[in-house]
Amino acid sequence: MPKYRNSLNVDPDDQDPIISRRSFLALIGTGVCVLGACQFTGASMLGFLYPNAMKTPPSVFTLGRPEEILAREGKVFDPKQKIFVETSNGRVRVQTAVCTHLGCTVNMVDTGYACPCHGSTYDRVGRNTGGPAPLPLVFFLVYKGASGELMVDKSKTTLDYDAAWYSPTV
Repeated sequence: MPKYRNSLNVDPDDQDPIISRRSFLALIGTGVCVLGACQFTGASMLGFLYPNAMKTPPSVFTLGRPEEILAREGKVFDPKQKIFVETSNGRVRVQTAVCTHLGCTVNMVDTGYACPCHGSTYDRVGRNTGGPAPLPLVFFLVYKGASGELMVDKSKTTLDYDAAWYSPTV
């Protein structure tokens, strides 16, 4: 007959350690806590192995073939790069669509540009005419790359709207 009621220990040796239900549940609870702490520590250590780099688009990108870009006239918004591409008389220039106040994307309006976030306004060439924007919208350098495509370098800017035009035929 077992020593304790509901015990499966039927060994006649009285020296066998018998664990109580309370001790067993405490042991399981402690094991779960230790396992969770180890997983949390391991996950945070894996965070150090992952590079802490921002996913920003490159500062140099392509617009496309010159014949495709110059085939259209007027101003076109590129939402991926947040730029306005303007073509006129075989020339092209690229202007930022990012408000100089807090970085919102500006919209084209009849008088130029308007920022929907805080009400900054710009004229047709990007000079700030009202609102909290401290600076005008800049133009980016456009050039022909080695592949023959038109390239834009966002790291090289100008405020001179006449000098910003690029003619690929020259």
